[in-house]
Amino acid sequence: MRFSNLRAGLAAVFLGAALSAVAADVFPSRPITLVITQGPGSGSDVLGRLVANYLSPALGQPVVVDNRAGAGGIIGHQSVMGAAPDGYTLVFSSTAALFVVPIINSNARYTLADFVPVAPVMRAPFAVLVANTPGAPKTIAELTTQLRAKPQSFASSGVGSMTHLGSELLLRRAGVQATHIPYRGSVAAFNDLIGGQVLFTTDSLTASMSLIRSGKLRVLAVSGNGRAASLPDVPSLAEAGMPGLDIAVIGGLFAPKGTPREIVDKIAAATAKALQAPEVQQRFASLETNLLSVSTATFVDMLRQEAAVWEPLVRQLNIKVD
Repeated sequence: MRFSNLRAGLAAVFLGAALSAVAADVFPSRPITLVITQGPGSGSDVLGRLVANYLSPALGQPVVVDNRAGAGGIIGHQSVMGAAPDGYTLVFSSTAALFVVPIINSNARYTLADFVPVAPVMRAPFAVLVANTPGAPKTIAELTTQLRAKPQSFASSGVGSMTHLGSELLLRRAGVQATHIPYRGSVAAFNDLIGGQVLFTTDSLTASMSLIRSGKLRVLAVSGNGRAASLPDVPSLAEAGMPGLDIAVIGGLFAPKGTPREIVDKIAAATAKALQAPEVQQRFASLETNLLSVSTATFVDMLRQEAAVWEPLVRQLNIKVD
């Protein structure tokens, strides 16, 4: 009898230990950190915090935002790259940080291969913009005609920025040239565009919409194959004669390389649920940013396509920013 009781007691101990181990392995069992590679108040910070707020109840654990700004996103990305691949550290990243910065900045010690794409989140469409003046082009065709007729310049928010690369891509597709004038941010670029110091720029609707609505900027076309919901009368680049020219920023959540598939799938499902919240959808729309409602597999394919566009362009331009 005593032996039976001992055996039963040992069995209970082992069973309890086994159940504790299983419980410890259930993801998530503690808070998750979402690294934002820009400072508080930035576009990435606003969107990232919004997603984190709705991701927390979907996962049943707090999702804590950690702003690690600096060096064009290098600091934040490399901190996540070196984190444990257990799903508890994620980064909110997008096109420029993944495909441009690792090439133009020698201080970057990461590439997309160092991360696992977890969940698609957003697509920010771009637009080709000119000053809203009588002499400025009214169509993409007029823009290219003016560029062929005499030397002109275009503005960007900085060397190697997506606003710079988007215009370079447009010029190559059109077979024309223009001089690049980089500024410190979109606001300064817009000011000189409005003032007539440069002919055009390519920038996000997020950054430019207030000036479009105020009548200071004119939109010649929006990127991609479809029109923007907020600008139904403005043609897409495809309609303007440049099909397949999709100048935009796509982004989502990424985890360190080696993160288990079952954890990735759980975060992806929770993110998809979070993006369905009406407040999230309304806030994204107000920022002229589209929700990227695709599967993780499709997101991976999109990232491959983006790499095939931007990486060769950056190398051709031989841009270096250290």
